[in-house]
Amino acid sequence: MNRRMQLFVNEYLVTMNASEAARRAGYKPHYAGLRGYQLMRRPDVQVAIRDAMDARAKRTGIDSDRVIDELAAIAFSDMRKILDWGTYHVRLQPAETMTEADRAAIKSISVRIGKRGCGHVRVRLHDKFAALAMLMRHLGMDNALGGKAARAKLARKLSDRVRQSFDRADRMRAVGVLGRVRLAAKRATPVDG
Repeated sequence: MNRRMQLFVNEYLVTMNASEAARRAGYKPHYAGLRGYQLMRRPDVQVAIRDAMDARAKRTGIDSDRVIDELAAIAFSDMRKILDWGTYHVRLQPAETMTEADRAAIKSISVRIGKRGCGHVRVRLHDKFAALAMLMRHLGMDNALGGKAARAKLARKLSDRVRQSFDRADRMRAVGVLGRVRLAAKRATPVDG
């Protein structure tokens, strides 16, 4: 493996994007996507990336189990474990009563004091749908749901909806033009009286 390929491996670890890594490693921007694809197919580059990822995981103490646990905490979080609410109140649970997974699911907590001295607490959780999607991808469940065929069906459905929206807009525009023509004709006719 030459020096530029090693640069590609190092940049890939930063960006996790083969095209961007190829650009940063000094390959021509016009051909970076193709070159990144070609490099990712080379066994020596794959081994170098895997070894570097393993070394980084060992160094940081982060492994796939920890990532899965964190994603699961977000994906299966429950607002009822974080907030207590009733007819006339909403209260944040004390941090001591929350589990580590509950605390991990919280994206932000902000407090705003109103004009009358009343406090407004806003609690935001991380995106559960994104966490579920990443968890499914990580566990290999996304291919079990149809993979390429399911994505093609979704693309067709989205394309049909976009086409329907444009058709509806064209019909509404046509109705608007006809309405304006009728209104102008009505205004132009003299009123007998």
